[in-house]
Amino acid sequence: MKKSVKTNSSKSETSRTSVSETGHIKNVALFETLLAFCNGYGEDYNPANSDLLISNLQAKYDKSRQKLKVVKDTKQPYDSVVGERQMLFKPIKPYGTRVINALIAQKAPATVVKDARTIIRKLTGKRADNTPKDDSEQNQISVSQQSFDRLVDNFEELVVLAQTEGTYNPNEADLKTTALQSYLDSLNAINTRVRNALVPYSKALIARDKELYDSEIGLVDLAFEVKKYIKSVFGASSREYRQISGLRFTKPNKD
Repeated sequence: MKKSVKTNSSKSETSRTSVSETGHIKNVALFETLLAFCNGYGEDYNPANSDLLISNLQAKYDKSRQKLKVVKDTKQPYDSVVGERQMLFKPIKPYGTRVINALIAQKAPATVVKDARTIIRKLTGKRADNTPKDDSEQNQISVSQQSFDRLVDNFEELVVLAQTEGTYNPNEADLKTTALQSYLDSLNAINTRVRNALVPYSKALIARDKELYDSEIGLVDLAFEVKKYIKSVFGASSREYRQISGLRFTKPNKD
């Protein structure tokens, strides 16, 4: 006798881990394999739960693939501008060090040099010891953005200090206050471009995660229900169930 299954998903069937970009793609690919087996069962695959119908599974697969494509399409321009930012920010710390050495060389007051050293310590501190690298996932993106924002804030403090210190007038063109301000403006401009590129990419990540991982209606929970249904129809020791039992879907960790 064929049985329908309850719609409540069980966490024991799915592993919850850190899912990389490849992991999202793998989940969708595994779902395609599962769908192919369901089609292969013919009339024996006849769930009472309409969510498990072949037509609904196909629709879920198509939507999931589309969400992955949007992520890919929005990630490329985001990654491109992030790469530009990496290159632009690369000299910020040695540049700051040159500014304080120029202050010292021009006999700036001890209090000004002390303030400059404090700024340099923040600019080259432990949290900013290496120029931050952006990651594809939302929380890592947020942390990275904050790190770049701190670098800009710290460099701006140094620029203001140099601009207001009367003794600061180096001969080197790239150390003059006009050059420092120009570099600061370029840092702010690239940060704005990154934020603008992040908006569609971030929206795409949210839409993808909803399609794949929402409770009960997401692709992964739906796959779990399909596997349970097949187990109920053919039995746990059946060849049919063994065909799909090894398809392991993963979910991201929740903070």
